[in-house]
Amino acid sequence: MSGSSEQNITLIRQAFDKVKFNQTVDTSFTQLGVAELDLSFFDPNLATVGDFFNIYNNLFFLIPKTGPNSHTTLIDESSNYINYLPNQAEINALLEEIADLREQNLQLMIDMGEIFNSQQATV
Repeated sequence: MSGSSEQNITLIRQAFDKVKFNQTVDTSFTQLGVAELDLSFFDPNLATVGDFFNIYNNLFFLIPKTGPNSHTTLIDESSNYINYLPNQAEINALLEEIADLREQNLQLMIDMGEIFNSQQATV
């Protein structure tokens, strides 16, 4: 092609006014929720451990993360019951390292004192 031809292209963009859109369209999530479970039929005196875990799995997302009757309550009570101390192996290793560093620090202080005393004696 020997010539150059210029063409103008007009683009038209349609946009919604954000304020009017939010006033007109409900953007909240109302249909996607965890349904409440009716457990009125359930007799806790006849429950098994398997029943507990089935109910727990069904209620998992309804249980608050913290506060009374929450996931943290379950963790605290179970940890106390089995005397579970999270991260205890790491804590013990760090305590040993602290003790070693204190010994090294004490030895360095003693060495520095001896060097200082020997310099004072030669002066």
